[in-house]
Amino acid sequence: MTTGQPPVPEPPLPAGNSTHGELGLDVEPEKSTFRKYLHTMSPRYVWSMADGHPVVIKQFLQFCLILVYPAFVFAVLAGGVVHVLFYVTVYPVLWLLFWPMRAHQKKNHPEDYAANRAKYEGKKWWQT
Repeated sequence: MTTGQPPVPEPPLPAGNSTHGELGLDVEPEKSTFRKYLHTMSPRYVWSMADGHPVVIKQFLQFCLILVYPAFVFAVLAGGVVHVLFYVTVYPVLWLLFWPMRAHQKKNHPEDYAANRAKYEGKKWWQT
């Protein structure tokens, strides 16, 4: 069924990333890795893993999740330690290992090197 009126054209999208207003109010800013680990270890988050199931199954799952909560917290803490150890040990070794390749690119292809650096300018090293 038509109303006889032409459709209203939509405004063009902005040329770049969406602004906070365009994304909506339910979009939260990105959390740091430490905050993500803390959120993952909260009992409320673990208990919410049972959401979306029928009542009796949900109660049983919540009971099981409460029982395994200490092991879950230990696993998240161990994962955080491994995460930190990787970035303290392995990442610098890889940085030194690939230094000759970066130096070669910078010397022989300065335009490509500058374009690549500009692409990641303003980002933290863990966001690349």
